[in-house]
Amino acid sequence: MGKLAMKDTHYNQLKRKIFAVLGKAPKGTAGKALISMRLRWDIYWASGGAFTNASEYHYLNDNHIDSALKQIMREYRG
Repeated sequence: MGKLAMKDTHYNQLKRKIFAVLGKAPKGTAGKALISMRLRWDIYWASGGAFTNASEYHYLNDNHIDSALKQIMREYRG
């Protein structure tokens, strides 16, 4: 897999927030989110939308964020 467009610091910030949401979700949610874009984004928004300061994340578009969300779902072992 190629390198993500997202900076490592931003990725880790997003991952912490997503893992917190997944920790409260039913078992298997991360696996289902790998195939459901809608579920990935529902989880993203449930996390508080990690990127609240738009000027700091101006280099990201939705495809960049979705690629990071997929990677995070693969890494989750809850």
